Amino acid sequence: MTNSGGTSGVKKIAILAVILILPGFLYFLLERQGENRYQDLPIYGEKVLTGTFTSRMGKQVPDTLFHQITPFTLTDQRGESVTVLAGNPAISVVNFFYTRCPTFCKHMNDEMNRVADRFASNGMVNFYTLTVDTVYDTPEVLDAYAEVYQPETKKWRFLTAGVDDVYDIARNGFLVDAVQDTTRDAHFIHSSSLILVDSKRRIRGYYDVNQKKEVDRMIDELKLLLVQEIRENSPY
Repeated sequence: MTNSGGTSGVKKIAILAVILILPGFLYFLLERQGENRYQDLPIYGEKVLTGTFTSRMGKQVPDTLFHQITPFTLTDQRGESVTVLAGNPAISVVNFFYTRCPTFCKHMNDEMNRVADRFASNGMVNFYTLTVDTVYDTPEVLDAYAEVYQPETKKWRFLTAGVDDVYDIARNGFLVDAVQDTTRDAHFIHSSSLILVDSKRRIRGYYDVNQKKEVDRMIDELKLLLVQEIRENSPY
């Protein structure tokens, strides 16, 4: 009986030790050992060294100035003026299309909808679809086109002509092509990618909607970016 009681006591001590030690061990694995397992998402666009340095983990790391998208103002499907990427610390997913598109645009917005459905309840993610046919695609046209997607339930706005030029936004902001094909009637050339933008207005990924695995990868990388954003903005 004495031996049995001693064994029980040892087991209790072992269990208590595990409870006390395990959280610290997991923290060590995630913060130290795991820091090289999960690489940050790339940042696209021109990079410029500022000449200053930041101390990280005891090392002096050169500060880099990355390409940032300038906030812009367009009109949404409800006729409201919307300033995008201004004063809103949220992650954004952006794509370009036009309603008369005879090729991949419908599939592109179906894929955009698939992503928007996954993050509809997450207040940190916004979705923007910009038309490159701003003359034809009025707010009324966009509203009718977007109705099937119920964008208002997913923080998703369809945008057309406004204060700023869509072509300049595409080329100089999102670094993608967007031009009118003057050799054909009502035809435009634009990117087939969904574009991931972080809360600092930096481009973190391009995902071709013609490849399902690319959009699947985007969903995973959007989750990763959300975790990184939360960690960077945490006061602890």
